[in-house]
Amino acid sequence: MGRYPWRMHQRWLSRRALLLHLAVLVVAPACLAAFWWQLLRALGGNDLSWAYCFEWPIFSVLAVVGWWQLIHDDGGAPAERHRRAGAVEREPVSPLVPQWRDDPEDQELAAYNRWLGELASSGRRKTWRP
Repeated sequence: MGRYPWRMHQRWLSRRALLLHLAVLVVAPACLAAFWWQLLRALGGNDLSWAYCFEWPIFSVLAVVGWWQLIHDDGGAPAERHRRAGAVEREPVSPLVPQWRDDPEDQELAAYNRWLGELASSGRRKTWRP
């Protein structure tokens, strides 16, 4: 048996799972009740309610499908999910480490940054007006 019973317990009886069960037990019947209410109104002559008669059952089905997907979601980091799917691991690139190149654009960028630094240190009020 191994870890299977524990994983099933985690999947169906964890705090998150119990909240999802509660949510689907409230939302799906509420959508079906709204469907019934709109159906009675539509049969009573309210033409707009016919559109809602088709909408509410769809919302109920979406609630059940969303519940099922969230219960069976293993979670974990995206990198872990890719690893389980057999994706090739690449070394992550840190967004905090700039990668500089020696080309004219870098010189223009440096000049622009110097200009921004001078503006910031001038003490003038920042405004869009000239």
